[in-house]
Amino acid sequence: MKFTLGDGWNLKLFLALCRRYGLKPYRKRGQRRTTVILMVVPGFANEILWPEFTQLAEALGTYLNEATERIIREEVFKDTDEPEEGRA
Repeated sequence: MKFTLGDGWNLKLFLALCRRYGLKPYRKRGQRRTTVILMVVPGFANEILWPEFTQLAEALGTYLNEATERIIREEVFKDTDEPEEGRA
């Protein structure tokens, strides 16, 4: 099965999860860095691996967003609000 992950953080998470289950992810020459191929039973991938990955990826995204906000607020500037809409 071929999996395409959106970014480096999700890729690292997916690779770690695959290896935890004893799977050996690989990519073919010329494939993008975010593409991973697994020799895996589709039922396992669809019912266990992918749902667990999406749950962990959501938690990781939340954690990274909170850490980013905190670092910017504490080290750069306290105001991390979105910009105001421009005037036309």
